[in-house]
Amino acid sequence: MSMKKRFLAMMMAGAMALSMAACTTETNTPSGDGTAEDGGDGAYRIALIAQHQTNAFQIAIAEAAEAKAAELGVDLTVLSADQDAATQISQIEQCVSEGYDAILFEPVDPDGLVDAARNAADAGVVMINIVSACTDWENNGISAVSYGDNVTAGEVEMQHVADLLGGAGNIAILTGPSGDSGGLQRMEGYENILANYPDIVQVVAPADCQWDTAQAQATVESWLSAYDLDAIVCQNDGMAVGAGNAAGANSGIIITGVDGTPDGFEAIEDGRITGTVSQNGGEMAERALEAAVTLLDGGTLETTEIITDSTWIDASNVADYQ
Repeated sequence: MSMKKRFLAMMMAGAMALSMAACTTETNTPSGDGTAEDGGDGAYRIALIAQHQTNAFQIAIAEAAEAKAAELGVDLTVLSADQDAATQISQIEQCVSEGYDAILFEPVDPDGLVDAARNAADAGVVMINIVSACTDWENNGISAVSYGDNVTAGEVEMQHVADLLGGAGNIAILTGPSGDSGGLQRMEGYENILANYPDIVQVVAPADCQWDTAQAQATVESWLSAYDLDAIVCQNDGMAVGAGNAAGANSGIIITGVDGTPDGFEAIEDGRITGTVSQNGGEMAERALEAAVTLLDGGTLETTEIITDSTWIDASNVADYQ
């Protein structure tokens, strides 16, 4: 089989233009013969619909999915919902109408995407959540989820902060978007640990920085002029990098994140942040694609809840993950 041309149009900040008329923003070249009957070249057609494509974690997911798609011999389309649930619903509906075999998606709104997921499954499309799950996903047509255990990730992060503080100190927390299921679960993990440390005090209310580095940097700059902080706990690496930029390298403030991204690793190396909890977003995408192909081939999954490990990474081991 001859190789098709690859098209790359991942939607980055400042250059995100989605055509709602077609689900064809990115195609990976199959590496071999597929088994689907409806693809023009015999390959399964699979869409990956991300919440957004504006940070290193999301980009790593897309890149890992592209590589795995080439390995598996499937056609992959990557779309960004730009953090808009209505856009994501339209993308799902469009991909269904164009005959995609499977859709992997990270729900912008865990409640609001349920009907679209169920309708797609009813139309015969294999639906798999990645990174986070829709509400009551098992009963709404979603075949599997591939994600990290966000409660555990929050617990691992906050436990390391508590240990580094010696069980006492002033902290502040940066969160993702209000209502995001992953962020809420990470906060649950934080609270589970903080219940054991009454001398660790949140001196300011958690700030919603939308996973964004610049927002986090601006927030922390204002905090540093008003509060004496011993630690800043962030729900993703992008915000941790922003906090580290505000505090400066080797500031003496413990700054942590979640995701295990290249920019987070770089910030650990140069002393802007202390550590991160890696959940390996790339592995989430890879295992979701494998699950989709297994189901499309008529097979069954060993588990419908695919969970990656939560691994603490700091200056002592960051070189092992680069």
